[in-house]
Amino acid sequence: MGSAPRNTARITVLADRALAHDARAQRVALAAAGAGYRVTLLGRADDGPVPRLPGVDIRTVPVAETLHRHRMRRPRPGLRWPLAYRSEEAFLCSRDRIVVRSLLLETRAAELGIEYRPFPRHTVARAVHTVARARLSFRRAWTAVRSAQFRAAVRHRTAPDGLLDNASTALTRLLLARRAWRRLDPLLLDLEAAYGPVLDGQRPDLVHARGHRTLGVAVRAALRAEAAGRAVKVVWDADECAAVPSTPSRRAAAARDADERAHAAEADAVVAVSEAYAERLRACHRLPAAPVVVLNAPFFDAGSARRGGGVREACGIGPEVPLLVHSGAVSPERGLLTVVEALPKLYDLHAAFVVPHSDASYVHTLIERAAELGVASRLHVLPYVPPGDVPGFLASADIGVVPVHHLPHHEVTLAARYLEYAHARLPVVVSDVRAMAAATLELGNGEVFRARDTADFVRAVGAVLTNERRYRKAYERSDTLRHWSWQVQSVPLLDVYARLLGTRR
Repeated sequence: MGSAPRNTARITVLADRALAHDARAQRVALAAAGAGYRVTLLGRADDGPVPRLPGVDIRTVPVAETLHRHRMRRPRPGLRWPLAYRSEEAFLCSRDRIVVRSLLLETRAAELGIEYRPFPRHTVARAVHTVARARLSFRRAWTAVRSAQFRAAVRHRTAPDGLLDNASTALTRLLLARRAWRRLDPLLLDLEAAYGPVLDGQRPDLVHARGHRTLGVAVRAALRAEAAGRAVKVVWDADECAAVPSTPSRRAAAARDADERAHAAEADAVVAVSEAYAERLRACHRLPAAPVVVLNAPFFDAGSARRGGGVREACGIGPEVPLLVHSGAVSPERGLLTVVEALPKLYDLHAAFVVPHSDASYVHTLIERAAELGVASRLHVLPYVPPGDVPGFLASADIGVVPVHHLPHHEVTLAARYLEYAHARLPVVVSDVRAMAAATLELGNGEVFRARDTADFVRAVGAVLTNERRYRKAYERSDTLRHWSWQVQSVPLLDVYARLLGTRR
């Protein structure tokens, strides 16, 4: 395939997320723009703010998820839920009819109690109203049963792990092989419908595909471009932490495996977030070359360790109050329940969770648990800040925590929030997952505790608070922060671009 001059090469960074929440996509786009390429950052449209990046054209595309949501809107009741509504529309209509009918009967009862009528007519009207209320009670009960079965069927569709589901998944993989992703994960087809025409219209020279769901979209766009006489290179950024579901169903795991097997070998280059994951990708997909390792690191800023304001001010607490912080999405396997349950044993310590969506269901679960333990006033839920501001925002805390559980993708990578804590010069408390525990013990910037062990977490936090200065000094004793910086980590990525596009670095 051909090459493009450096000053005219067009790169599209394709992300399957809202761009305001995808720090890595923003950093990739900035690095490419800084190297002189014409860069477009393409991601999902949402209600949040669109980031502004110098030298980068930002485009958002609405993803309707029509095919994906069809499974939820029209679940198959089967033998387990024979009374379930056959569609979401039927479910909503029946529910609303009950509400409206109930209000109308209440209005009728009020009318009968206010308006004067002759005794015979009043008696008949009362009898008719009583029958109508009885019918409503029966209908309400019947609707409740059908609604409960519909919701159960929808939940089952969300996590299809029954015996028949697994058998169907196995049969689909057997019959369709690498094409099984089309059947097992309709969201991939929704993304093709949303992003495919946009990529064709942009005519990029290189597509940087963030995560596994954008890989197939980029590969198919490159094939269409080749058929039209244009060369489009594809770089697959296999960011495992962002792409792997915490508790994937067998169907989701099979869909991802089939999708990657169908498209991974077609990428011109692969980028991974850790050495261990890079080796696993190469072995699994028989890649001709080892993926390039690029940590998901923030920009190095010598001033990011400022101590005033930031998260402490957002929590409304003074400098004398001990404060630990967790930055990132929340889910059960991230271990934040361990943090909440440790608060009663940590006396006046406060905890701040900086989250992308404060109304997420698991956030409410954590808040309710804190209220049960009597520590709700010491738990603060804060919104995200722009990626470039994260280290400075976190720097006023005393500890950064990564209490994740033992899962394959937690074992092999340095999480982005771990690197952000480091750039904020925060002592860290991390669970004993392999990569982060090893880095912490080697650098001496924090303590390691046994995952899911609240008592050991309390011990680790107490040890850091007792000698916080010692752990902060660990960052001054080495050049680790410069190595863990986007300025350094982006160099091999830009070398990949230069090699594929035939440009000079």
